[in-house]
Amino acid sequence: MAITSLLNLGGNSVYTPPKEIKPTDSNIPARKTSDVASAEQSVRNTGIFYLPGLMNVSKTGNEVISQFMEQVELQKVGRTSDFARWDSQREMLLNVDSMFATEDARGSQDTISRFFDNWKTLSTNPQDESTRQAVLSSSEAVVEMLRGQRDMLKATSNALGEAVQESLTSLNDKLQALVDVNERLASPDNSGMRSELIRERNEIVHAISEKLDIDTNLNTREQMKVSTRSGFTLVDATSAYTLQLSEPSISSRLTPASTFDGNVSFSGTSSREVTLEITQGGAVGTGEVRFRASLDGKRSWLSDAEGNDLQFTVEANGTAPSVQNLDVTFNANAGMLAAGDTFSIVPKQHVTGFTPQGRVNLTPQSFFDGSDNELRITGGQIAGFMQLRDNKLGTYSEKLDALASTIITAVNKFHAQGASTVSQSEVTASNTVVNPDVPLAGNGSGLATNNNISAGKMTLIVSNTETGKPAPTTAYGIIDFSSVAPYSRDFDPSVHSLNNVRDALNSSLGQFGSATVEGNALKITATENHSFSFGEDTSGLFAALGMNTFFAGTTASNMEVHAGLRENPAAINAGVVNNAGAVVAENGDIAKSIGALKDKPFTFATPGEATKKESARDYYSALSVQAKDDAAKALYKTQFNEALLLDLSRQNATIHGSNLDAEISEMTRFQHSYKAAAKLIMSAEDMMQAIAGMPN
Repeated sequence: MAITSLLNLGGNSVYTPPKEIKPTDSNIPARKTSDVASAEQSVRNTGIFYLPGLMNVSKTGNEVISQFMEQVELQKVGRTSDFARWDSQREMLLNVDSMFATEDARGSQDTISRFFDNWKTLSTNPQDESTRQAVLSSSEAVVEMLRGQRDMLKATSNALGEAVQESLTSLNDKLQALVDVNERLASPDNSGMRSELIRERNEIVHAISEKLDIDTNLNTREQMKVSTRSGFTLVDATSAYTLQLSEPSISSRLTPASTFDGNVSFSGTSSREVTLEITQGGAVGTGEVRFRASLDGKRSWLSDAEGNDLQFTVEANGTAPSVQNLDVTFNANAGMLAAGDTFSIVPKQHVTGFTPQGRVNLTPQSFFDGSDNELRITGGQIAGFMQLRDNKLGTYSEKLDALASTIITAVNKFHAQGASTVSQSEVTASNTVVNPDVPLAGNGSGLATNNNISAGKMTLIVSNTETGKPAPTTAYGIIDFSSVAPYSRDFDPSVHSLNNVRDALNSSLGQFGSATVEGNALKITATENHSFSFGEDTSGLFAALGMNTFFAGTTASNMEVHAGLRENPAAINAGVVNNAGAVVAENGDIAKSIGALKDKPFTFATPGEATKKESARDYYSALSVQAKDDAAKALYKTQFNEALLLDLSRQNATIHGSNLDAEISEMTRFQHSYKAAAKLIMSAEDMMQAIAGMPN
């Protein structure tokens, strides 16, 4: 071989950069190399120093790699929050869907249909004992279904509250751990542990992003600051601001014109936050104060059928109409309220953040259009759990209650005007009032069903149990209110209280019966050898009070068949009382009217949704479909975000990753090649020296 060839071969080997060095598997992360790019990525951005055996990564290449790595990390943190939000809902929504799917909501033999069908059968043969038992059995099935599902939703909501508490505890620990890492990174004593601390910090940040959505940034000392996407500071370099699960509360924001120095209180629970805004100011106690209400942070207001804002009047005693099942009371005679004063009610456990400036409500909130309130938590397990509790399970609970209330009201309206062959000598109302001196239609009466009553006539016929004939003074059985103010014959809920009803009954029944108010409930008792039968009631009062009714309760939570009917199916009212005050055994008019409710369209109004007019079983079917759709959406969102998160993880591994064994093997091979090239050069040098030393 010529000397020139040997020199060229060695020189080319030395000056050739190791551009062929590649990791065997770029998805296997290299440990302790978080600041080093993969070989393949580095080569694309390298500058070559033409000094034998040296290669250098240029400043520009490092910057590109670093910025790309940072963007991937940021996307991974955000996607982790989104994945955790939907993954936390997925399994529970599938369980809820399974609960509703156990009922064939549209079949002709579903639970609700069987209930009404059995009433229709009873109307054709009201004396048949087995048919009455079938009515009772199907009624219990409806109660068991609705009440069981409502209880299951409540239990799930309670479990979600506990899960949120656990997530908050873990989150607060992670926030404090991040503060500790920041302090160690800032210490000069730990400069040799920088890579270890950065990896630890990244792990903590990812753990935080699993709990809620966050933004991060570094200060000049490489200390990380963390905040929610909405801007609430969680970690400010060396300080952590913890989050807590707070109890229901109410807060106020008064205008400069307001002199109100009292307080506003509420009772009841709801899955929605309620904002009250004063529209007509004045002193509490005058009956002049009015307000409107919003369930979505003042983006919209509760309205009537014409689209006008509903106006709620505060009565002289400070009570207000029920809003979203919440009873609100204003402290009377405490300054003047002004238009624009607002009161925000959070009637549930909620997430709050504490800062030196005060407490901030961070509870996740969804608007009626499906969008999230960007000023609150929107991602992570905490958002998932609370959105599931309030937006999903809360809506299901509202609809179950609306369905149960509709069935109870419709059935009781007819049953309260019916009669059976079983005589009644004493009846006590199942629904009570708060104040028996307040007109029943008023806010202060406390009658939960006061929206079901109107002005009209009530009929109660007292009969002699021995002769079966009506008592002589109550031939027509109409309850006369002429003896109580305002001395009109008919009942008027806007002026008549429960005590007024008691007095009118005593005046009408005379010596054959009496009425009392015990425990804020109306009780009617016939005298010895007498019984009474309920007749036509155009006011709906007896049904609203829960007297002579089929169902007790007002919602799915407390719905039940009256105990007396469960014990004696013969007491089920299938017929009516004739003009002579006697029950016609073969009459089935009441049962027929209840059976016809199967296909009757009812009006259902759910906040944020268009008012629906459909049958009870169709409404339940729509609820079942909604649960299925929500479960399918949660599953899709989980899988979608999981796929994106996996892709980001692969990118992250590609940037950081290399197979150490493969790298060492490749480096060893090139090292051997370099040594071989060096030996060629040394051999050439020896040959040159030998030639140079040869005598001429």
